[in-house]
Amino acid sequence: MQIRLVVLSVSLLGALISCTAFGTGQGNAKDNARVPLDRLQALSNGQPVTPLPPSFSAQATKGIANDQLAMYLAGVIDSGEGQSWCVAASGLPPHEVNQQLLAELQRDLQQQKVAANANSAVQLASKLKVLFPCK
Repeated sequence: MQIRLVVLSVSLLGALISCTAFGTGQGNAKDNARVPLDRLQALSNGQPVTPLPPSFSAQATKGIANDQLAMYLAGVIDSGEGQSWCVAASGLPPHEVNQQLLAELQRDLQQQKVAANANSAVQLASKLKVLFPCK
């Protein structure tokens, strides 16, 4: 029971640190606030934002990365929901919306329509407007 509590505490601490680590990098404060597409792609490949202790299993590490990705996508989606796009009206579950968004971004990266260091929130917003327009 105590081991579970320790693992849960470390996971929560990691998530808290992750919230501040998303925008780390060099440059001014404005630059630090963005998440480039390559960072988003790393999350989708199971690489968390923050380094984890070696005692974490590969499955736990991937789970944390998936949670970080889902939280980021939810934040971007919520930022314009009902005004710029209407995801809720589609009736799709969140994981399907996320899969569609990531597939579109991956396609753009592969076709070199967008740079890997592009601001992911801006790219996601443009995809959301096209995929989930408000009627």
